[in-house]
Amino acid sequence: MRYNFGVCILIRVLFFSFIFLSPFVHAANTIAISAVGDIMLGTDYPYNRLPKNDGEEWFDAVKPWIKSAHVRFGNFEGAFFDGDAQPDGKPDGVNHYVFRTPTRMVSLLQDAGFNVMSLANNHVRDFGLAGFKSTKQTLSKAGIQFSSKSGEVARFKVEQTSIALIAADFYAGARSVTDSADTVDEIRELKDNGELVIVSAHVGGEGAGAEYVASGTEIFLGENRGDSMAFAHQAIDAGADVILMHGPHVPRGIELYKNRIIIYSLGNFVTGEGISIGGNSRLAPLVRVEIDPSGEFRSGQIVPFIQKRKPERLEIDIERTAIKFIKRLSKEQFPASPLVFQDNGLFQ
Repeated sequence: MRYNFGVCILIRVLFFSFIFLSPFVHAANTIAISAVGDIMLGTDYPYNRLPKNDGEEWFDAVKPWIKSAHVRFGNFEGAFFDGDAQPDGKPDGVNHYVFRTPTRMVSLLQDAGFNVMSLANNHVRDFGLAGFKSTKQTLSKAGIQFSSKSGEVARFKVEQTSIALIAADFYAGARSVTDSADTVDEIRELKDNGELVIVSAHVGGEGAGAEYVASGTEIFLGENRGDSMAFAHQAIDAGADVILMHGPHVPRGIELYKNRIIIYSLGNFVTGEGISIGGNSRLAPLVRVEIDPSGEFRSGQIVPFIQKRKPERLEIDIERTAIKFIKRLSKEQFPASPLVFQDNGLFQ
């Protein structure tokens, strides 16, 4: 008998909508943010590892949760690029993987409801300046804002509240978490301009064992990947209201610092074929946060998706693995944080 993935997804969405329905209607006078981690939609280089039917089912189960927020964020890894340029080596490192995604597949992000992407990470220049420019042009044509080390600020207006989002990574230069003075100054300027400030940061080690926030600087593959906690606290001290981190490919804990929320790693969200989704890298949490017009945290929820293949898709994890995982890490690493996590993923 043929297995109907569409029916299965629909049943799961309907069932779990009863559990997760309340955050869909955000409280009055709050700004809602839906945030996910690393998005790699597949690559056609060096050979074709693109999903069947361009991954048309990938985001079906998650669209309601993404679209329910004002700011709808993800970290795009790779290049939207149809050209023939050869891959470039990454700054200060070695290219172990490169990702080239056809520009037509931006429709997946558009249809899913995303309205902003971080382009500050270690794959955005996999195909050099040509690939980087193509990625920005492709997102712009799709109506999706972005921020990168080039200095773009994504901006949103929710009623009378202005919101700015900037993205940083661990490489030296502009928008850096390892040489953060200029980044901190920019946060301060945005705050002085009367805007709420969301900071995205690509930071930290990767893979198995990377679920814990290190005490101090993290070194991975010989690279300085930053001091996540020091940077997050420094950014909030300068005026940041929400910190969204990604890069470790596994979720990390969540901390409330000065009544501002820090998500230390959103983990993976979608991962094209050829890259393992074993262990905790299969976890694909969507974290929804609500803040008030002053930037103070009001409530949050972890929605526990999990990555599946053949076909590529996201499904609600009935075991709620990501909720349990993030709850445990948050309590272990940030005992002074006042956050309380419920079994359904709500935290406050």
